Amino acid sequence: MNYATLPNLLALSILVSVFWAISRKNTGYQVQVWLVGWALILLHFVAGAPAVRNPVAVRLATALSLDCLFLASVTFVISVSAIATSRRRQIELAVAIGLPCLAYSHGQIWEISSPVYYYVLLVIGPLAPLTLFLRYSKKSQLYKSGGVVATLAVTAAAAAGVVRGNPGLGITVLLASLNLAAAFMYWNQYKRTSAGVLTTVAGFLFWGAVFPTALLLEVFVPLAKIESEVWNIPKYLVAVGMILTLLEDQIARSTYLAYHDALTELPNRRLLDDRLDQAIVYAARNRSKIAVFVLDLDHFKEVNDSFGHRFGDATLRKVVERLSSRIRASDTLARSGGDEFTVLSHVSSSDGAEVLLQGLESALEEPIFVEGKEVQTGVSIGVAVYPDDGQTADELHAAADRAMYVAKTRRPQFQALHVVEDCILLAHGTRLTNR
Repeated sequence: MNYATLPNLLALSILVSVFWAISRKNTGYQVQVWLVGWALILLHFVAGAPAVRNPVAVRLATALSLDCLFLASVTFVISVSAIATSRRRQIELAVAIGLPCLAYSHGQIWEISSPVYYYVLLVIGPLAPLTLFLRYSKKSQLYKSGGVVATLAVTAAAAAGVVRGNPGLGITVLLASLNLAAAFMYWNQYKRTSAGVLTTVAGFLFWGAVFPTALLLEVFVPLAKIESEVWNIPKYLVAVGMILTLLEDQIARSTYLAYHDALTELPNRRLLDDRLDQAIVYAARNRSKIAVFVLDLDHFKEVNDSFGHRFGDATLRKVVERLSSRIRASDTLARSGGDEFTVLSHVSSSDGAEVLLQGLESALEEPIFVEGKEVQTGVSIGVAVYPDDGQTADELHAAADRAMYVAKTRRPQFQALHVVEDCILLAHGTRLTNR
């Protein structure tokens, strides 16, 4: 038993447990892939723990250890690859990148000395990854050209080792390049200078630098003894950075949900009030006007009661799309209640508010199609203009609410729920039609 590996085994076991616990709460594919990667790193150390002396057993243990190290690096690359957007593409990338790497390393483990074997791998190996990259990548042509040049540079560096009679150099080149690629892709995915992202990127960079550094020390400073724990520091930097990144994302998401509606992603009442307060200050300073529109979907409750909340939620998202198409980018559309929305807009005059009011009313004149059903719902709108109808946010909300209820009482009403042919006429004017 190689007892020197025990601290690493213990630390990695804890890490795998942490990522497993996170994966149970976070259903994102990235966390699942990270869990696989760290499990492979743990297996890499497990394979090196037994103290074996049989030559065949040594080679098998080395093969397992190196395979896990390569596959873990490939896994981390896939986890932040912009083209790995589905399980199928993840598998395609894993096979395209992993198989040539494993074939190359096994050539060294089982002492295949023929240079032709390595040349063939170096010629054929990059073809599949480059094909997938060029096919699926939506980046610019410059970005794609950079990816091709980087792949060719890695291939040339590995080929140089074969030319000099040292094909084992290719393993160092491949492992270093995979970790450098993971660092670049991680930064390209998150693009922020947070502690988690910077720690992870630095960890991958150091992890990639470990392999050529160890080779150079072996050549130029053969008597140097560096403990294995030092070489493994980059791995733990990556792990800590990933956990910090997840924590940062969760904090950002919680902050976002504090000011936005989870279903529609629109600003909620809290953010709406804040923007209205700021708008009032701006309007008072510039002697301009603000229009506050309160929109209520007419008896939308019947949609949920008849077809369930999932259908109602889908309908609300469609309604939001329609309303968003009628306002300017500078306006605010907020969800202020279950089926109530508020629009905040800077207008030049009351006539401008009337124009926007007509546009919002027309948004729902055409039916909405949801899950094969035609939904026709009306909307009652009340408007209040600053400073004509109120001087404060509360006064404007109250005036717009009163105007909305007046508009609602003037809308035509159905007496009961009727079924006419394939149309379902809901009470108070909401109609659903099966297509």
